[in-house]
Amino acid sequence: MRATKRFTGVLGAVVLLVACLLSGQAGAQQTSLAVDIQGPGQAKMNLVMARPFAGGGQMSPADKLQDLINKDLQFLPFLQLVPPSNIPGQLGGAKAEQIDFKPFSLAKVDVLVTANWTPGTNLGNVELRAFEVYSQKVLVGKGYDGVTDAQLPDIADRFCMELMAALTGQGGFFNSQIAFVKPSSGKGTDIWTVRPMGRGLTRVTSYNDLGMAVSPAWSFDGRRIVFTLIGSRSHYLGVWSGGGKPQVYTLPTTNVVSPRFLPDGQIAVSLSLRGKADIYLLTGGQQPGRAIASGPGIDVSPSFDASGRTMAYVSDETGSPNIYVKDVGGGSGRRITSSGYNTNPSISPDGKLVAFTKQMGGAQKVFVHDLGTGQETQVTSGGGSDENPSFAPDGYFIAFASTRSGQKKIYVTTRHGAPPVMVPTGDGPAQMPSWGPLPQ
Repeated sequence: MRATKRFTGVLGAVVLLVACLLSGQAGAQQTSLAVDIQGPGQAKMNLVMARPFAGGGQMSPADKLQDLINKDLQFLPFLQLVPPSNIPGQLGGAKAEQIDFKPFSLAKVDVLVTANWTPGTNLGNVELRAFEVYSQKVLVGKGYDGVTDAQLPDIADRFCMELMAALTGQGGFFNSQIAFVKPSSGKGTDIWTVRPMGRGLTRVTSYNDLGMAVSPAWSFDGRRIVFTLIGSRSHYLGVWSGGGKPQVYTLPTTNVVSPRFLPDGQIAVSLSLRGKADIYLLTGGQQPGRAIASGPGIDVSPSFDASGRTMAYVSDETGSPNIYVKDVGGGSGRRITSSGYNTNPSISPDGKLVAFTKQMGGAQKVFVHDLGTGQETQVTSGGGSDENPSFAPDGYFIAFASTRSGQKKIYVTTRHGAPPVMVPTGDGPAQMPSWGPLPQ
């Protein structure tokens, strides 16, 4: 498969229409589209699939690619489907000079996406373009020659990544990975990784009856995953380095809880060395070094921002678990939750937000605390219990585990509380997500 920006003839145009509300105004007459995903409110974009699937239960390559793009874009909360009948007339072609943009403009469409197939080897050649309707300029243009059926998901992912980047400045969501926990074939659990769209599902550990691998966390360079291995008599520290079997370390305690990487590659973990759990930095040999949280209560669940200076964690020093933040270099922790039973903190890479789980009646829900304003916002609701939030590297998306569909699965929402979308993780339950950094 070869990607190119040189476009040739047009056959069988397939159309996606995206209408966006920018700054709260539909169909804004702007010469440059931009969506602020970090802002306080999220406008909507409307996506319409103008061509129906082929009949008889069979999908053409064009239909398959269209369906894959649709499913990818459903992860973006500023997109929503609208009926094709909202757009008057027919598309005359897929290049700018072949398109009458006026009907799309009248329908308050801001972005027009076309997919065109031409004959070639395998399934043929496909060209994907995204136009800004008002200026009629190309926002994204990609061509792929000799496309195979197996390459369609990757083509959809790449195009959606570039389209999101063109609209928001960030598209890494489509190239990121989430580590999580699934039951093994025996009595144990293992660590797996997957991309948010469900592709690249990979088993990292294989313990079966030997133990339970839990609480995975990525290193900031994306090359390692640290986790707790719960054996029959003790906890151990596991470190997977991208291939082969993980290394397992024995520490001078039976309790090894919630290990996490710092940006410099060090590991912090909660250990019970003096009768209660405190958070320690480990040495190069993965043995306890300096304590970085050791108050009067139990201290667990460290989470670090991208600078490595700020840590969020859980302490029960006031009687019930609450979320605290502190400078890793020293000083006291500052409590940021005011009441209730609060666990599972995840600090955003920029150090401005902390996502966490709050007990609400008989269930848990995910909240986000703004460290600058002190505002606390509930970002998940509905049935089931939601737990273990994990910020994406862009600080916008949040992965979490939920029982809202019955069986525990991984879902994606945003810092603003967008409707959750389930991450395909295969058969069986999935829990304890940890969002990795973008590939380097």
